[in-house]
Amino acid sequence: MSGQLDYGAASNNAGAARMSLATAFSEGIYFRAGGTLAGRPLTGNPHEVGSPDHDAWDRGWAVADDVAPSGTIDQADAPGVAIPTNVVVDS
Repeated sequence: MSGQLDYGAASNNAGAARMSLATAFSEGIYFRAGGTLAGRPLTGNPHEVGSPDHDAWDRGWAVADDVAPSGTIDQADAPGVAIPTNVVVDS
């Protein structure tokens, strides 16, 4: 839906306070979609372990990883994110 942020979790209101979560979610999607599983592992998360941004990044990474080894991300998987159009690969 236009104007909404997405960070991979249900919420009553994803307003400005959630911008960092939406950014982290999108970063996770693009990180995993940008290379192979070996080259772009889940352990590449740059956020502090246990932080909300870390969790959002992990959810974004999982969205991209779920379509590997030869799929593309559907807009329904991340409705508030400009999704990458490349095929997500494993090797």
